[in-house]
Amino acid sequence: MDKKSIFEDFHCPRWEELPQMDLYMDQLVTLLNGYLTPFTTEKQGKKITSTMINNYVKHGIVHAPVRKRYTKEHVAYLIVVCILKSVYSLEEISTLIQVQIEKCPQELAYNYFCTELENCLSSIFKCEEIQHIPSENVSASEVVLICNTLQSVAYTVYVREVLK
Repeated sequence: MDKKSIFEDFHCPRWEELPQMDLYMDQLVTLLNGYLTPFTTEKQGKKITSTMINNYVKHGIVHAPVRKRYTKEHVAYLIVVCILKSVYSLEEISTLIQVQIEKCPQELAYNYFCTELENCLSSIFKCEEIQHIPSENVSASEVVLICNTLQSVAYTVYVREVLK
C-alpha cells in the first residue's frame, strides 16, 4: 500500500472512554457506527443496525437491555462482536468472549482487546512484525488465543483494504 491507511493509527475506545450514561437503541446504533466507521465499506452500508443488535440479544450473545437502555457493557460487547464478525461466526465470537471474561475482569479484557487490535492493525498496515502485548491478567494460552484471533481479523482487514 502506497498511502497511509486509517488503520495504522486506528483507536478503539477504551472502557473509560465509553459513555457513562445508558443509551437508547438509536443512540447506540449511531455511536457504534461512528466507532466502527473504518471497518465499514460502501457496499456494506452500516456496520450495525438495530435489527442486528436485537438478533444478538435474542441469541444470547449480548445481554438484554434494561428498560430499553444499553449500558457501557453493551457498547463494549457490541464493538467486539462487530469487529470479530468479519472473520468469525456468532457462536465462535460468543465462545471467545466467554473465554476472555472468565479469566479476567470485563474492563481489563475489553481494554486488552482494544490494545491488541490496535497493535495488530498498526503492525500489519506498516508491514512490520507483530509484537504482541503481554497480559499479566490472563494465562498464556488465552493470550495466544486472543492474539491469534485479532491477528486474523487484522490480516482480513488488510487484504480487504488492499483489494478495494
